[in-house]
Amino acid sequence: MEIEALANIQPLVDSMSTNLTTFSAHGGKLIFYHGNSDPWFSPLDTFEYYKRMTAANGGPEAASKWSQFYFVPGMAHCGGGPSLDQFDLLGAMVNWVEKGTAPTSVIATGKAFPGRSRPLCPYPKHAQYKGQGDTQDAKNFECR
Repeated sequence: MEIEALANIQPLVDSMSTNLTTFSAHGGKLIFYHGNSDPWFSPLDTFEYYKRMTAANGGPEAASKWSQFYFVPGMAHCGGGPSLDQFDLLGAMVNWVEKGTAPTSVIATGKAFPGRSRPLCPYPKHAQYKGQGDTQDAKNFECR
């Protein structure tokens, strides 16, 4: 009986499952992020899961209504590295859940580059300099 019970809940606890229709249908929001220079886990593995997940849930446009993915240039595992590794995705998530405002970008700073800020952009967008202003200031970049 125990094995049968486990088999029945397996789809519900499978960490590799990409079917998140129940989660999204109940208003769930999901933000992924991964440092491009993570030496322990490849950001490509997380990105591959994200691509499979979006495909299984109506495609990138449909999934973007409740899920976003952020690459963090230069960041190692959970922080550090030659990166801007200080950012507030929790605040972005709270605004998305409580106010219905999906993040269009999240400002990042870091000890590795004092005085520099950049927007982190949800995939497939990336930060692009607008062509005017201080190149160290995030306000002079946009997500394209």
